[in-house]
Amino acid sequence: MNKIERLVYDFVKSNPRLKMRVRDAYQAICDVLPVRRNRSAYPVTVREGFFYGFHDKCPWSADDRYLLAHRELIPLRMPRADDPLEVGYFEGDAADNFRAVGRTRAWNWHQGAQLQWLGRDGLIAFNDFDGNGHVARVVDRSGREERVLPRPVAALTPDGTWALSYSFARLRGTPHGYAYANGIDAEADRLVPEADGLWRMETATGRAERLFTVAEIAGIQPDPSMDGAFHYFSHCQFSPSGRRFKFFHRWTVDANRQWTRMFSADLDGGRLHLFPTSGMVSHVGWRGDDHVVAYARTAEHGEAYYDFTDLAATFRAIGAESFSSDGHPSFSRDGRWMLTDTYADRFRRRFLILYDTVEKRRYNLAMFYSPKSFAGVSIADHLQCDFHPRWSRGNRQMCFDSAHTGTRALCTLAVGELAAVPPKTIP
Repeated sequence: MNKIERLVYDFVKSNPRLKMRVRDAYQAICDVLPVRRNRSAYPVTVREGFFYGFHDKCPWSADDRYLLAHRELIPLRMPRADDPLEVGYFEGDAADNFRAVGRTRAWNWHQGAQLQWLGRDGLIAFNDFDGNGHVARVVDRSGREERVLPRPVAALTPDGTWALSYSFARLRGTPHGYAYANGIDAEADRLVPEADGLWRMETATGRAERLFTVAEIAGIQPDPSMDGAFHYFSHCQFSPSGRRFKFFHRWTVDANRQWTRMFSADLDGGRLHLFPTSGMVSHVGWRGDDHVVAYARTAEHGEAYYDFTDLAATFRAIGAESFSSDGHPSFSRDGRWMLTDTYADRFRRRFLILYDTVEKRRYNLAMFYSPKSFAGVSIADHLQCDFHPRWSRGNRQMCFDSAHTGTRALCTLAVGELAAVPPKTIP
């Protein structure tokens, strides 16, 4: 964003409907200007009709041989209760042969069906709707069902032993687009659920125990903005070791007024920690086991990427010289490189970015156009195709979702060994 765009954004950001109208009008004006829309510093493999979803999970298998993906089976519209989505993986030297392992009716465009690898043994987990409620299915690479877990999965420990779960049905009462189109929220009539909350589930047996109710978390350092608001949990993510996890507590009065705060806890729910944010946290990546990087707002410095120390009140801004807006961050294993992206700019272009936290330098790996059709026509449409970039296990490749060809596609590019050769950047 330039300075004028930032001023306008700050003025309209608290009103999503107005923000959408201003964005659409501004981009419509810029559509007539002659600019280059697509550019990449590396060859990109494009798999049309496929996507993965959020940036907080790795779609590559433990040996980087297989690449998980969802295959779309419906037109570009919001999913309905009975709409299917195919799940599977790409194999082959070029990861160009798709093998389906099942279908699901529990999904959305942003996070898919929470498709992910279950540990290192080649098992695959994804959420589904069994006609009564949301469950998680575990299959092998041939698609043979190993077991059905009684709750949907939001996050898995790296070894696949434990899962975190919350109500995806409750998310239909929220403005973010992370809900499933089916299922029943048993406490839909309660603004603050007193029974449901965040659950830990053993993936071998399906045994689940509740760690916190929404009411318990809402009762911690309550804020006046919580009065009369609809409360829920979202965005669970384990640390690299799996010993701790973070999650969001969110509340909304309507589509124009919504707040988020971020907590972390031990695997058993102990040592609960509230991060020092101020009303807004959007996207997060663990940087090792002791730091969480999030695009957030703090009372001291406003909105930026911040490196928060887990279990402490300390934090620092990161990338202030290179970023002026939100993205979807994740980190290389050594913590040096931040992989992130941008939302569509005035020309509907999104940027794929590597940021060197040591040299404090931004590398634009690629830039791709985002067609207007993926912006939706109302605030209830959550059709956009964000990059949501993700590292391979060896940190030599990235994959991201893009609609620059006119259809949703799962894309990959290889940057090689970053310790040996600095990344390329587009002009």
